[in-house]
Amino acid sequence: MNDVSAPPRPRRSRLVVGIFLLVVGGLLLAVNLGYGLPAGWWQYLLWAPVAIGAMGVIVPSRHMDRVGGVWMLATGLYFLIGVYNWWGLGWSGAWPIFVIAAGLGFILHRHHDQPSGNGVS
Repeated sequence: MNDVSAPPRPRRSRLVVGIFLLVVGGLLLAVNLGYGLPAGWWQYLLWAPVAIGAMGVIVPSRHMDRVGGVWMLATGLYFLIGVYNWWGLGWSGAWPIFVIAAGLGFILHRHHDQPSGNGVS
């Protein structure tokens, strides 16, 4: 008997998030290189990864699980700390956010290969 299943659907949400991060990273790099971008609109753009990540942590969906939300939130916080130099950290001092995100990712990760609960420990 052949298992004829539908081919896997492309993960468009990953593509959208990837393109978004490329655009934001390019804008941040341009600012660091001294190009005068309009300060009014892009400052609010930095909050988008924070909002998307918070939604992923609070209300996970098929597009973003809690671990993805943690990484998106960490990336957004890193952007904000780097641009606004919060707490005097800047770009080079904020990297421990990603270590914290990795720890949270390990804690929140769900193992799909564990057997279902059969009452035996």
